[in-house]
Amino acid sequence: MGRVRGDHDCGFLRRMWRRGIGIACAAAAVMSLTSCVPQGKAVGDTQESEPEIAHEGVQRQDIVVGVIGSVDTGLDSDVLNAFNKAGLKAPYVSTSMVDDPDAAAQRGVRSMVTRKATVIMIDGIAVNEKNAEDWDAALQSARKAGVPVILLDPVAPPDDDTLFAVTFTLTGKGDGVTALDDAVVTIVDDKPHPRTMNVTDNLS
Repeated sequence: MGRVRGDHDCGFLRRMWRRGIGIACAAAAVMSLTSCVPQGKAVGDTQESEPEIAHEGVQRQDIVVGVIGSVDTGLDSDVLNAFNKAGLKAPYVSTSMVDDPDAAAQRGVRSMVTRKATVIMIDGIAVNEKNAEDWDAALQSARKAGVPVILLDPVAPPDDDTLFAVTFTLTGKGDGVTALDDAVVTIVDDKPHPRTMNVTDNLS
């Protein structure tokens, strides 16, 4: 027995409905991704005044700081201890004792994006003519995912300022110095901050 016209119409409408839902979801995904990437500046690089309508920031216990280590394991240790003391989760990628520290660090950035880190901190980045393209690709992966990037004591930062939100200089306590964990929270909450910040690990 063949289908009646009503059955055919219902099937057609169901297919069109599913297709419409698929298109709407794809459009929403694109819009969501686009909204994560600010035009002309880095993710998390807010230097303007507070917005008139304040947004609720991420709770400290929910913050995940993806730490990409340097060849200076002593610096890495101080940073990790400071985050542990402050109650911030800080998964760590070591780049010491490897054949290619830059490649290890770049893989670490992509890994933290996949793990949905709230923010990524790179210790001692040293961009040069040889590795600039690879660093650009790794940092772009964080930017496109809407993950802010912090450079801690960079040796040579990338030329493109849209690839990192801020530079932290680790120093001792004093006027104009912010606790490392508080500075990170400022970036995560996208609050106004200078492009370069002096921070302390609270252990020195």
